[in-house]
Amino acid sequence: MANSYNHILSVDDVKRYLRLEPEFIDDDQDLERMIASAFGYIEKQTQHIFKPQDKTYIKDYSNYVNIYDHPINTTNFPDSEVPLYYPGFVRFCGIDSVTVNVGYVSKENAPSELIDCALQMIKVWYYEAEKITNTTLLPENVKQIIDTNRRFIAC
Repeated sequence: MANSYNHILSVDDVKRYLRLEPEFIDDDQDLERMIASAFGYIEKQTQHIFKPQDKTYIKDYSNYVNIYDHPINTTNFPDSEVPLYYPGFVRFCGIDSVTVNVGYVSKENAPSELIDCALQMIKVWYYEAEKITNTTLLPENVKQIIDTNRRFIAC
């Protein structure tokens, strides 16, 4: 399994955080899976995308194309369409769909507190796997940071 978030957080970074020896490779696949799971969870909760990708968005019930994912890397839009930037989302009014590239292209551009959340989640998952019963869910500070970084709140 290749770590598709390697440009943000590598297995070696995680090993340093967990204080594992670099030569210890038995758990590398598990760590890669945990990295993908942590960022996948954070992406779903915050709309901050950590893996650059092309995504197509279509009109929604409001008859607009609304993009909640962040950041948007595309700068040239079809038919000279001008995006309208609102707090928490970007709207396109005159088109039925748009394909844009979204996602952080480097660690330097990504919110460091969300990277720290991923590391803390991985730490819990990694060390809880050794226990017979899971006594710790997501740490409260991880939940608070994720809530602070949400792009929108659905009611």
